[in-house]
Amino acid sequence: MKKILLSLSLVASLFATDKMLSSSKAMQVLKATPIYNNLKSKLNNGLKVKGVDKKDFYIITVYDKRGEGNFLVTKDLKYTILGNVIDNKTSRPIRADYPAQPFKGNAQVVKNGVLFSFGSGKKDLYIVTDPECPFCQRFEKIAKKTDFAKKYRIHVIFLPLPFHKDSMAMIDYILSAPTEAEKVKRFHQTLQGGNEWRSFKPTSAQKVKVAKEIAKSKKAVAELGARGTPSFYDENMKEIKDREKLFK
Repeated sequence: MKKILLSLSLVASLFATDKMLSSSKAMQVLKATPIYNNLKSKLNNGLKVKGVDKKDFYIITVYDKRGEGNFLVTKDLKYTILGNVIDNKTSRPIRADYPAQPFKGNAQVVKNGVLFSFGSGKKDLYIVTDPECPFCQRFEKIAKKTDFAKKYRIHVIFLPLPFHKDSMAMIDYILSAPTEAEKVKRFHQTLQGGNEWRSFKPTSAQKVKVAKEIAKSKKAVAELGARGTPSFYDENMKEIKDREKLFK
């Protein structure tokens, strides 16, 4: 399941003309693909499916609490396309994003799960991230180039993904810093490819403290309904699907 979700992962946004498929239609399209047999047993065990009509093809998303993956299917249901499909007008990969729902959870639980904050902007932005996540690392590079932190007050929530073997070691290094400023420094350092975390050996007390903080962070993730990293939420804790708008 993990390999399938990772191999299917794509990155950009839908156009306004996209239409949501009904759950039965999305399942019908999925059943026409060879991927269905691999996922059949998991569809009754928490795995869900949804889709959109891109006019020229379908984008199908399979997802659960661990993450999601997208793939494309031709309208005649003859071909399944895995990997990146590039829009020739925008030069960006296509991804199936869906309308974000209003936040209905407990805002205090989310705030309790914020591990540290940075940025001088007036707008609050909550980010669910994993320092080993390659997409988070890519976003970090873009954010650095665009002075992203001058536009937002960024609140960091960690979601260490189970298939990232070094994630917790990185998080131990970041959260064991003595001050919030140092945590922010280590956070950027690690996302930008720094290896200082490799030589860091947390004490037993530090590991216990970090574990308690991550427990709160995971509760915040569950409250937000985040399924992967990075995920972004506005000041009202509503998910931001169109990431291009973050830089405008």
